[in-house]
Amino acid sequence: MVTIGAERSLVVTQKGEFEAMRRVLNTNVDGGVKVMYALTAIKGVGRRYANIVLKKADIDFSKRAGELSHDELERIVEIIQNPLQYKIPQWFLNRQKDRTSGKYWQLVSNAVDNSLREDLDRMKKVRVHRGLRHDWNLRVRGQHTKTTGRGGRTVGVTKKNEIGEYTRVEDAEEEVCELYSVYYSSNGSSRLDLVDPSKTELTVELTGGTKTLTLTIAQNPNINNELGQTGAVLWNSSIITSEYLARRSTHGWDFSTINAIELGSGCGLVSIAMHQLGARRVVATDQARMMKLLTRNTDCNRVVQLNRNRKPPTVLLATEYVWGRAPEDPRVFAEPVDMVVISDCVYHESVAPLLVRSLVDVCKSRSDVPVVVLVGQELRSDIVHAAFVAELLEHFDVYRVPVMPSVDTNYVLYAMWLRGSHSPEHTH
Repeated sequence: MVTIGAERSLVVTQKGEFEAMRRVLNTNVDGGVKVMYALTAIKGVGRRYANIVLKKADIDFSKRAGELSHDELERIVEIIQNPLQYKIPQWFLNRQKDRTSGKYWQLVSNAVDNSLREDLDRMKKVRVHRGLRHDWNLRVRGQHTKTTGRGGRTVGVTKKNEIGEYTRVEDAEEEVCELYSVYYSSNGSSRLDLVDPSKTELTVELTGGTKTLTLTIAQNPNINNELGQTGAVLWNSSIITSEYLARRSTHGWDFSTINAIELGSGCGLVSIAMHQLGARRVVATDQARMMKLLTRNTDCNRVVQLNRNRKPPTVLLATEYVWGRAPEDPRVFAEPVDMVVISDCVYHESVAPLLVRSLVDVCKSRSDVPVVVLVGQELRSDIVHAAFVAELLEHFDVYRVPVMPSVDTNYVLYAMWLRGSHSPEHTH
């Protein structure tokens, strides 16, 4: 006998007959809970709907979810997804007379979030009152507005697995599921168009800091067309990462004390932005093929320093660094590293282990304080992203950093440090 809880028991007569966790409609369902209540874990399925589904499926209410056979599970899913075919009344469903099709549906799982997002987008687009209030982040359903909206006995408590606004990432599959089912469900319709890869030179303006930074970045579209070569033109992620760093310069980050390394710099925009923001020392690195373009951009955007106040001059240099190997240039680790930055460097899962190995090497180059790693990545392939995050979680404590709603849909930013080291103060 397998005992579950204080008052309920489950007798398993044959090995393998009971499953502690069942996967139903992209949702983990607790096998130890009675089936009607277990089904309520699925978004869009409440107790009343689960009750009528089990009646239509002719399943014993005393059963637990882990006891259901494969055929019974398939029957339940079929009824949940096609309620009208089993004579469940229209008034019972949560999507009645859909605006586009006029049909009656029961929305479950990811479809609930997708439908809500589409409804909100439509209301915002046609500028109805509810849509405007949603767009302005105001209360919609007639609540009092002369309050902060914050409740509970204690205000301002940091949640478990969060540091300030940063959310802890603990599992690669869960992270990818959340990003690609919620954030990435726009199918690319909200992607930003910040760059033109066909031009040989771009002027980039970064407006997030105390002053606007105007940078001239050269590109080489001819090299970028070669197999396996993606760094010879700018990508949206590098601009988003640079804008984030510019905003952080006005919210507590003192770049004048930071020695930084960028891996896979490409055109070097992020390194140049950190240099322009006052970073003490920035080393932009990439493979030998990119050195001519990278050196040209760093030379053209280097800050001219008169040094009237006798401050030590800031340094910006470009050098070769092949992932997975020790750097040949001694200047890479000539001074202790405070921060490593990566922007949109993983396009195939095969490069993830090499990049992470180099990240670990850089972070282990100093032991007195933890080295902060900032990774910006555009969401493309869920398989590639899952492989990359899984490699990172092998060695790092990883936190997802919110940037802004229009960006979080298709881009993600992570802050991390080697596992076992304490949280760096200047990431907060």
